[in-house]
Amino acid sequence: MTNTLRRISSSVRERDDVHILAALLAVTAWGIGPILTKAMTVSTPSIVFYRMLLGMPLMNFMAIRMGGGVTKELMKKTAIPGVLFAFSFIAGFASMKMTSIANATLITTIQPVLILFVAPKMFGEKIRQKQLFYSVCAMAGVLAVVLAAASTSGANLSGDLMAVANVVLWTAYFVLAKQTRMAGVHSWSFLAAVFTWAAVVILPFGLITSNDLTEMTTNDWYWVVGMTIIPGVVGHGMMTWSQSHIDVTLASLLGLLSPVISTGLAWAIFSQVLTVWQMVGAAVVLGSLAFLVQEQRGSQGVAIEHEG
Repeated sequence: MTNTLRRISSSVRERDDVHILAALLAVTAWGIGPILTKAMTVSTPSIVFYRMLLGMPLMNFMAIRMGGGVTKELMKKTAIPGVLFAFSFIAGFASMKMTSIANATLITTIQPVLILFVAPKMFGEKIRQKQLFYSVCAMAGVLAVVLAAASTSGANLSGDLMAVANVVLWTAYFVLAKQTRMAGVHSWSFLAAVFTWAAVVILPFGLITSNDLTEMTTNDWYWVVGMTIIPGVVGHGMMTWSQSHIDVTLASLLGLLSPVISTGLAWAIFSQVLTVWQMVGAAVVLGSLAFLVQEQRGSQGVAIEHEG
């Protein structure tokens, strides 16, 4: 009996590892996104227009290929998440263009704090003391990374406020996405529906507000295709798939890795200075995330043994 429980526990942990790895792949892809955005020469309305013009049909194609589909019922369920995603989409891209990568990514680190307020009530997730401690350490590490980089590129108050709007809208979307996925909705079908709703908002926004839609360079096209595939298909696809299997709190905390990746790439590509404090902060983030994952696995293993 004991051996059977151990095998079950091992099997569940391995399955959970796969979903954690998928979430890590997603946040890595999202960490690359700001670099691609910063490299583009056109305005935010043009970026979001072409990003959605390519992304919406691709997400619908992925849904069909992966065995999903979009129904009228699903469209009704995803109306609010889709609109929230659209406005977060616009605000997020605007913040990357209007302020420094450091500031834009710093502000997104408040998402786990917002999640901690809603996860226990909405999903019955228990926030353990160790988890809270590692969360604080991870956020402190991110603060060290992005604050140390703040002086290397120009920050802008309007861009910072846009980043605040983005994280609030994204958190609301993130929670609703978790709820919908827990109801058994196919991950790619969910994304296809969300992107369809987002296109209804973003495409008219881009057409009306952009003054440089026809000024895309060859490199801009490379960057927008890269954004569609890397943070789009890989990032949103992997995170949405993993959301129904891991705690929303853990998924949110793993997202703290993205600013570290963005800051590192900004140093490598845009020659932004990487200080000793940034490297120390990155080490703290990675270490804290490792302990968080270990804590998550340990608690699930104990729960399975108790159920047996």
